[in-house]
Amino acid sequence: MPAALCRHRLVVEADAHPNLMLRLLEPFAIHDVQPTRIRLDGPEDGRIDPARLGTLRAEIAFVAGPELAERLWARIDVMVPVRSSHLVSSASGEIAA
Repeated sequence: MPAALCRHRLVVEADAHPNLMLRLLEPFAIHDVQPTRIRLDGPEDGRIDPARLGTLRAEIAFVAGPELAERLWARIDVMVPVRSSHLVSSASGEIAA
């Protein structure tokens, strides 16, 4: 029997590299998971200076089984530009497969 699907939100703080979003979304594509919402907060002035990278904050909402959500989080957490990350999962909001 397949694992129950739950709602998850992955919150990532990372160096504001121009290709960061592509790198963050790649594991979702590899595991065939479609994000349901993405929020991105970049440097306040909107500029990315390679000599002084600011911080970018990304929130990616998605639906997946708990094991797959943990796997996605683990892959993203070890990326070089990532400073911190955490996974927030719904405890009661199971979704019918």
